[in-house]
Amino acid sequence: QLSGKTYKANASDDAAMRVIADHTRATAFLVADGVLPSNEGRGYVLRRVMRRAIRFGRSLDLQGAFFGKICRQAAELMQDAYPHLTDSAQLLDKVTDHEETRFGETLDHGLAMLDQEIKRLLEDNPDKPIISGDFIFKLYDTYGFPKDIVRDVALEHDIALDDDGFEAAMQEQREQSR
Repeated sequence: QLSGKTYKANASDDAAMRVIADHTRATAFLVADGVLPSNEGRGYVLRRVMRRAIRFGRSLDLQGAFFGKICRQAAELMQDAYPHLTDSAQLLDKVTDHEETRFGETLDHGLAMLDQEIKRLLEDNPDKPIISGDFIFKLYDTYGFPKDIVRDVALEHDIALDDDGFEAAMQEQREQSR
């Protein structure tokens, strides 16, 4: 309803809606179990789940704070069977709003850069475009843009990724950090 799109009208929209539905349920349960977004362990998994759902929201043209609303609705729908979801409603609101705000700017900037790169690649080499490992690493290292989102967008456009180049750039960064 928030997107104004109808389920089963478009395959890519349907996939985005399913990802968002699944990830909002996971978020509601993880937060209710005391997991908070972080850079390690279960918190890292939660952060990645949330960010992937937020990214798919952008593909449905959802702007602003939509993720928390959908998480709240998922928790409300499941609360009869899982009453502990009600107890964590305020925490769920705070966690989702904070993460969505924090990640929103990064996502918008990274998607704009990625879109520009994809257009360039399709113009230069429409038969076999490949997103370079250096570009993926730049998005990741400089802008905090997750590689899995680059992969999702590339799959949508039927574009390959230079995974080996990305890993080489990561290894070079690790060695420089030493």
